[in-house]
Amino acid sequence: MRKSLIILGILEDRDLEWLIENGSGRRLQVGDYLLRQGRTVEAMYFLLAGRLGVELETPEAKQLAELESGEVVGEISLLDSRASTASVRALDEALVLEIRHDELKAKLEADVGFQARLYRSLGMFLAQRMRNTILTLSYGDDRTEEEEEEIDEIEPQLLDGVERAARRFELMVSKVKV
Repeated sequence: MRKSLIILGILEDRDLEWLIENGSGRRLQVGDYLLRQGRTVEAMYFLLAGRLGVELETPEAKQLAELESGEVVGEISLLDSRASTASVRALDEALVLEIRHDELKAKLEADVGFQARLYRSLGMFLAQRMRNTILTLSYGDDRTEEEEEEIDEIEPQLLDGVERAARRFELMVSKVKV
């Protein structure tokens, strides 16, 4: 599921415009790191095109997840300011919209409405991620198609905003320039 749909479904059009105007497009080549494990994360990213791998840099790199267009990265560090717990690297050529945490924090301080919408959307996003993680761990590798669908199921209260969010995501992709 495109996790950004949760965020874009809750934010308003003016919030999306602010993200686009204050963010910047960034291209990654295959193998480029977006985030490094143990290092400070200074931005939140919307993956607009391509694929990213999430990996632990143990003695041997271990891939934990593969992210596709529509995913969001760097949101947890916006909330708690700790270093990244994993590395994120481009598996294909990728395009991200980068919104620096310092700019986001200034906007959050100045605009209480934006603050409420963004924090609510991040809460919903992280709750969905936690549910998916728990379901994935409980089913293990022997999941049925029905169980896969349950893992990717959208929260019922967010369904109304999915179509609007999809349009907003397409608008974001069309407006972001590198």
